[in-house]
Amino acid sequence: MVSARHSMKYNHKVGIRAGLCTIGTALILLALPAAAQSPSPAQARQWCFATSRTSDDQRLTGCSAVLQANPSNALALANRGEIFRRKGETERALADLNRAIDLDSKDAIAWYNRGIVHDDLGDRDHAIADYTSAIRLRPDDAQYFNNRGNSYIGKNDYEHAMADYDRAIRLDPKFALAFFNRGTAYREHGEADRALADFDMSIKLDPAYGPAYGNRARIFRDKGDRTRAMADFAKSLELMPNNDRDAFARANMYFDGHDYARALEDYDRAIKANASYAGVFNARCMTRAILGRLQEALADCEQSLRMRPGDPYTLDSRALTQLKLGNLDAAIADYDTALRAKPELDSALYGRGLAKRSKGDAEGAERDIAAAKAINAGIADSFARYGVQ
Repeated sequence: MVSARHSMKYNHKVGIRAGLCTIGTALILLALPAAAQSPSPAQARQWCFATSRTSDDQRLTGCSAVLQANPSNALALANRGEIFRRKGETERALADLNRAIDLDSKDAIAWYNRGIVHDDLGDRDHAIADYTSAIRLRPDDAQYFNNRGNSYIGKNDYEHAMADYDRAIRLDPKFALAFFNRGTAYREHGEADRALADFDMSIKLDPAYGPAYGNRARIFRDKGDRTRAMADFAKSLELMPNNDRDAFARANMYFDGHDYARALEDYDRAIKANASYAGVFNARCMTRAILGRLQEALADCEQSLRMRPGDPYTLDSRALTQLKLGNLDAAIADYDTALRAKPELDSALYGRGLAKRSKGDAEGAERDIAAAKAINAGIADSFARYGVQ
């Protein structure tokens, strides 16, 4: 099993000026929902342009009605584009926001929101260009620099990203999210102390932002401060119960501390929140195997291998399960395949040695066991905890 060390990723705030947004290539005229077929012109304008007490559905209905009357209303296009973006309808968002910018190229928020859409699409270059246009129009907006910094990080341009985060924080010293993003960048570039200072500040400014606790927990974990790491992971998961990354990270800490029952609870939690990552299924397979839940372990390993075929770590986990089931040939086959991909995988060498010993191949067993111990002197103790000797 391999412990994951990734962080909660960078985040950005969505600026809405009366719901304003940007992006698009063609005008979209949306049919109004039947239940709100014909709002009065005054009601439509109020829903489309109101700054508060307006739901996304009301804004969508209002702006669509405004645009039926005047298809060239730039603000209505921008506002509707933002709602489409928030609903995940990226093509419609782009269409409205592109048209809005064509009609009013001096709308900074429209450029900014189109940058967010391009970021959502993974198009960092166009996102950076849009944020830069927004910055030219409003060079004092910290959010624009923060978001452009995130896009630079997406391109592994650390120098420009840090310059943008620094600028965002100078413009707004109480911008908690910018401290979080800069701290995440520091951590991922090995500057743990600077990262810790930024996470501390982010939490001070916004004590309800769960990912900041999760990333600070990773700093404490890497420094060997298990108590504070666990406290921060607990706080993160209290604030964001469906945070699969932090549940997975805490599960790995429990696993490393040999608290397999609690590890299993957190792996279950992570998979319930997000079942798209093969590594969590592998980790749960290994944990279930250790706890003797062998058929469930096999099911998890099979799922992991469907998602990531040939993964040596998952093959190693499945081999342990087969070893505990007494299926020695199946275990050796999985260990062989894992070792072809990763010849110095100590657990695979040791497990294969035990399987060979059980089959009467004393020479082959001692060779594998000696090789495993040369890589990891404590491997026998690990297997003893797994219930295999």
